[in-house]
Amino acid sequence: MHVRYPLWLRTVERPGAVVFASLFALESFSRALLSTVITLQALELFETTRDVSLIFSLVGVTALVASFSIPSLVRRLSRRVVYSLGAALLILAAGLLGTITMTGQISGMLVRVFGTACLSITASLYIMQYINRRELTKAEPMRLQFSALAWTAGPWLGVWLYETQSPTWAYSASAIAALALLTLFWILRIAEHPAVAPATKPPPSPLKSIGRFVSQPRLRLAWVITFGRSCWWVFFFIYAPVYMIRAGHSGEEGALLVSAGNAMLFLTPVFGRLASRYSLRLVLMYAFLALGLTTLLAGLAFASSAWVIVFLLAGALSCVALDSVGNIPFIRSVRPLERPQMTTVFRTYIDASELITPALFAFVLTVWDLQGVFVVCGLFMAAFAFWPRFVPRRM
Repeated sequence: MHVRYPLWLRTVERPGAVVFASLFALESFSRALLSTVITLQALELFETTRDVSLIFSLVGVTALVASFSIPSLVRRLSRRVVYSLGAALLILAAGLLGTITMTGQISGMLVRVFGTACLSITASLYIMQYINRRELTKAEPMRLQFSALAWTAGPWLGVWLYETQSPTWAYSASAIAALALLTLFWILRIAEHPAVAPATKPPPSPLKSIGRFVSQPRLRLAWVITFGRSCWWVFFFIYAPVYMIRAGHSGEEGALLVSAGNAMLFLTPVFGRLASRYSLRLVLMYAFLALGLTTLLAGLAFASSAWVIVFLLAGALSCVALDSVGNIPFIRSVRPLERPQMTTVFRTYIDASELITPALFAFVLTVWDLQGVFVVCGLFMAAFAFWPRFVPRRM
């Protein structure tokens, strides 16, 4: 029997930037609600900043290894199922974190990062299938702009629910947002495309995929650029709230700082237009320089929380510039038939940053105090300004 679907359902056979931006906004809201809660709860459970750093590093290395199983999952189960699995894992993670135990904290963080990896990799495959390369400088900023409200309100709202209502409220809100994401995804019925992930032969082993990725200079360059910006966000989400607590502010005030930093995402279209009008490489280069300088100044002004807040917000603006166009070098360089494997390797910049950043700062904290974390991070970010000069001019 012929079934006539409503027009808006049929049009997602060829979904555009708005569809992916809407899905990303719901995913972002689910994650943003717990982004600061996880740090504050870890600080309560493990007590020292150094131990919190080590826990985040443990989660990062586990997620890095586990993410290489995702191409096999995509091949055996389809992208639709793996995307759905990612949303379901966000729901499970909220339940585990809600136990407020050391075991629940670690297992919930592990489940959460793997679920996020499932969503990230499959969403990237869908985007590369449906979004024309020439539209990327508009589509990527749009995706971030749609998520801006989630990342602006989410960190503060999650902590407010956690501290003034009940932890159950915060975790339930995150689970409900993930359920809404799963529901919308299945309503949209986005079509699969076999050309993106051929099933005629098994995917290469992770080691072969890594070797193939590393052998391509443009992919290496794209990874380094996105790794740098991801390291700063890891620093911001973990150590900005910790700084606020150590400086005598409340957890809610720390969450407000994180929310204010994420509010800069509303400006993503500006940087997309700058990259289109001038040069992608210039936007990336100057953004890294500004990011390094502002973070270093935050470290040098450590005794004044007001100035630290100002410099961190300026750093967040610089990092949003990197977010707006940072994925474009990879999307424009990856070969269509290698997208599933290369996307998996490329996405390791997230897991690597969540491993290396807290591990590096755990070491810094053994020889210096929290101020050293800010100073080292600023110098680290400034060093990344060297790499965008290798981005091809025609990008």
